[in-house]
Amino acid sequence: MICRSLMISSSGIELIKHYQGLSLEKYCDESGLWIIGYGHVIGPKETTAAFITLVQAEQLLFDDIQQCEDVLRENITRPLTQEKHDALVSLIFSCGVKDCLNTGIIQEVARGNNAQATSIWRNALMLNDKKINSLALQRQAECALFESE
Repeated sequence: MICRSLMISSSGIELIKHYQGLSLEKYCDESGLWIIGYGHVIGPKETTAAFITLVQAEQLLFDDIQQCEDVLRENITRPLTQEKHDALVSLIFSCGVKDCLNTGIIQEVARGNNAQATSIWRNALMLNDKKINSLALQRQAECALFESE
């Protein structure tokens, strides 16, 4: 189904959960960012306890996903399949809005240049200006989902 008002599917949520993992205790990741829950980046003005509950982790996840979907709606006016939507939400969630927009992937998808987008996507391994090689498998999974019909 193609629709501009798509929301992430349960499969898309599971993809994010799989690659982000769950930590109910905040920690500093390999890119130097403070993380809690399912990959929620703790912002500089955000006050978060050292520990959260599973319910709080789920709420942070859904709030973050909503922000990712807002970015898609603001930047892509072309209709997307559910698979493309889910893959793009996972990418934005993982990269962060600013870094994702800086890759050019969203812009290429917006232009309909899906092959160019996935070419860039497979190499989007930078977070917080650091190369994170462990992202390669996640990017492959996202691209495979994006390219499926």
